[in-house]
Amino acid sequence: MHKRHSATPPQRLRAGNGGARRWVCPPPCDEAAAERANSSAPRRPAGIFFYNGHPVRQVDVVGMVVQTKEREAFHSYGVDDSTGVINCICWKNPVVGERSSSDCPSTPSSLKVLEQMKKFQEMVSQKTKLEIGDVIRVRGYVRTFRQQREIQSSCFYKVDDPVCDVQISRMLELPWLYREVYDKPFQSPGAGQSGSEGLDFLVQALHEKVRDFLLENKIQTFYQQELETIHSLVSLADGPKSSSSCQVNSGGESSSKRIHSVFKEAIKKLQEKGVVFQKPGTSKDLYYHVTDHDKELLKVTLDVIKEDCRKPRHAEKGCHFLHVLSCVRQSYNPNLAEVVMQRVLELLESNSDIVSTMEGYYMTF
Repeated sequence: MHKRHSATPPQRLRAGNGGARRWVCPPPCDEAAAERANSSAPRRPAGIFFYNGHPVRQVDVVGMVVQTKEREAFHSYGVDDSTGVINCICWKNPVVGERSSSDCPSTPSSLKVLEQMKKFQEMVSQKTKLEIGDVIRVRGYVRTFRQQREIQSSCFYKVDDPVCDVQISRMLELPWLYREVYDKPFQSPGAGQSGSEGLDFLVQALHEKVRDFLLENKIQTFYQQELETIHSLVSLADGPKSSSSCQVNSGGESSSKRIHSVFKEAIKKLQEKGVVFQKPGTSKDLYYHVTDHDKELLKVTLDVIKEDCRKPRHAEKGCHFLHVLSCVRQSYNPNLAEVVMQRVLELLESNSDIVSTMEGYYMTF
C-alpha cells in the first residue's frame, strides 16, 4: 500500500457499524466486568467491547466528577455514574485562549468582534472545564490504555442539574434499557438470515471499515491482497463463528476463499460510491486508487477547470459537471465513473480550490 505522508498522526481506526451499537448507556464498570468474564472468548475486533454478548463501540455516560487531572492538551476526569468510576479523556478546545487582543487590529468593528469572541470563549470554558462534584455527560469511544478501560471523548459538557432532573431521568431510563435490550440475548443482524442476507451484512460492515482504514491512513493505492493481511479487517470479513457454520464451511468453500469474496464485494461497493476506482488495465490485478488521495486526479481536474474558466464560453457560469468529466476522461482515465468525479469536485470545493456557481457548474476563485 502506498501512503501519503502527513505531519499529523494517523487517527485511530473505527470499528464497522454493522452489529456494534453506536451509542449505548451500560455502566462502564458492568461492561468491563462482562469483558473479563468473556476473556476466554475468541479475540474481538479492535475497538469493540462486549456487555452480555452485545457489541459496544461507543458509550454515553452521565455521572459525577470525582477526580480531575489537567494536561497540556486535555483534561482527565474520573466519572462516577453510580456503578463505578471510569476515566474520561476530554480534549481541550484549541481555539480558546489562542488569540490575544494584540493579534487583532484596534478598529471599532474588530474590538466588538473581539469582545463577542471573549464572551464565547468564556462560555465554552465554563462548559468544558469541570471541578470535583460537577455533573458531566460524556460521549465517546471505549479504549484500553495501560490495561485500564477509559473513554476517549468525542463530545462532553457540564450538565446544569441543580434539582437532579437529568440524573433522575437517567436512573429511570437505565432499568428499561437493561430489561428491553442489554439483558436479552444479543441477536446478530446476520444471525438466522439466509446465506445471501448474511453475506450482505458482512459486506456492508466491511466496506465501511475498509473505507475508514483507507482514508484515516491516507492510503493512495492498494491491492486487495494487501487488505487481506490486516487482522482487524479479516476478523470482520470472517464473520461470526458457529458450530453449524464450521461444519458447512468444512464441506464447502474454504475460509480464505470466502474472505476473499467478501473483500471483493466490499471494494465493489466502495467503487459504486466513488471512494476507490481502477485505471484501464488494472482491473484483473485488483489494484485500486483511493479517490481522496489521488494527487494526479485532483490536479488534472483542477487544471481543467482553471484553463476552461479563462475561455469566454465558461467565464461567466463556470464549467458544467459533464464538461469537466469529459475532459478528465480524455486526459486521465477514459473509464472514470461519474460518482468518482463528483467526489473529486466536492473535495476540491471543501478545500476552497473551486466553488460551485450554480447547479452543476464549477469555477476557480
